[in-house]
Amino acid sequence: MIRNVIFDMDGLMFDTERLYVRALEEYVGPKTGVAFPRENILKTLGSNHADFERMFPALFGTALPFDACYAMIADWMQNEMETHGVPVKPGLYPLLDALKADGIKIALATGTSRYIALEYLRRTDTLKYFDAFAFGDQVAHGKPDPEIFLLACRQLSAKPEETAVFEDSVNGLRAAHAGGFFSICVPDLVDPLPCLDFTPDAVLSSLDEAIPLIRSRNARETRLSAD
Repeated sequence: MIRNVIFDMDGLMFDTERLYVRALEEYVGPKTGVAFPRENILKTLGSNHADFERMFPALFGTALPFDACYAMIADWMQNEMETHGVPVKPGLYPLLDALKADGIKIALATGTSRYIALEYLRRTDTLKYFDAFAFGDQVAHGKPDPEIFLLACRQLSAKPEETAVFEDSVNGLRAAHAGGFFSICVPDLVDPLPCLDFTPDAVLSSLDEAIPLIRSRNARETRLSAD
């Protein structure tokens, strides 16, 4: 029985990873003269701030300090979203409405900082759906360690085996699998499946496909427990 769900945020709820890639390729790179190869950018997706900082020199060199690069990315993305809004992934609102209607508790688990994540939720009018939050600066280990999902699970007073995790990234899915959660993959910029040594419990093309999945699973388990 799925009684709780945990959402990743960037690339899963919001199309912000595409903006992040554009920020490096269209703004930071041309402005600084530093090369940001697409294949290296994609390696950083799903990482928290500390992991991104650790990976940065090997992927992009030392000519541009990490803090300066991070600030430029943040400024460009902030301006883009103030102009065009936070891009919401297809199916998010129907899924959130269905989960609330079914009495399923919802948590957010993101490596993004608390301030930025809550700002995204407020701008998209999705903050009201969430019962708990876990942010990257609250854990010692980023994904693929399951720590952030286990923290969100505790905040829901939930059990991993009764909780579905929605993820788009390799590291996020590895973390969900390691934590014993029901893993739901909704791929974004990179198809994570070829990089996994296990198969997620479900692979969907859009978030709202999870509505019949969860409802049919819960109905089946309700029938079995009644027999």
